[in-house]
Amino acid sequence: MNVIQEIETRLPEQAVVGFRRLIGQARVNDSILLQERAMARMVAPAQWILTRVGTDGIRLTKAGHLPPAVVLEASAELDWGWPMSVNREVHLRPLQELRGHLRDVGLLRVSKGMLVLTRKGAALSGSPRELWWYLARSIHHSRTPAVSDATRLLLLFVATRGLARREDYLTTLSRALGSLGWVQSDGQEPTTESVWHLVDTKWRLLDRLGAFEQTEAWHGDRGTVTVGGAAFARAALQSDAPNDSPADLDAPGDL
Repeated sequence: MNVIQEIETRLPEQAVVGFRRLIGQARVNDSILLQERAMARMVAPAQWILTRVGTDGIRLTKAGHLPPAVVLEASAELDWGWPMSVNREVHLRPLQELRGHLRDVGLLRVSKGMLVLTRKGAALSGSPRELWWYLARSIHHSRTPAVSDATRLLLLFVATRGLARREDYLTTLSRALGSLGWVQSDGQEPTTESVWHLVDTKWRLLDRLGAFEQTEAWHGDRGTVTVGGAAFARAALQSDAPNDSPADLDAPGDL
């Protein structure tokens, strides 16, 4: 059972027909035909980090951040869509969040103050296609069931390519999560604000991977999906569902 089929099992009966129609619009079961060059462009930032860590690893600062020299390298090598030049990782959020995600999905780890590749990270560092598939299959993983559900639904809406503004995604997601029985800790229906707290990091990761059309405004409300972004979302939704069990959706301040 893939992740989207698992969600269907938890929907109320009256919502199933519409949900299946949405799955058809998203072409979830289509083969992934994205060219390898496009895959390589999407995962270029992640591959750069893995390659830079390499076999020698990177000595982190006492605070656990990448050293300034490496941050400068990253700024020079890649366009992070950031409005200023910086040399500290805490000031380059896209780099910091991507490194954190690569750690969370088991491609990087920290050992005795060194950032090093895991065995899986080493295997994928030289294969953009396999890295693309791995990131797609793991993007919805979270220790928080609400985040997993919200991310999977977000991916479904991304795959349809039917929405163009972030606010539209959040409004639709809040309704969809409500249909699944999620509520906030006060018993109220999910709001767009509470949903954003669930998916903000995943949204920025998708943006960094090129899932959304780029605009001149680095902070803009962009949500128009690229061909690669739709393919990535479909690949993610075709992965097997882990054994997550829902609990009450916490209030935004508690997420």
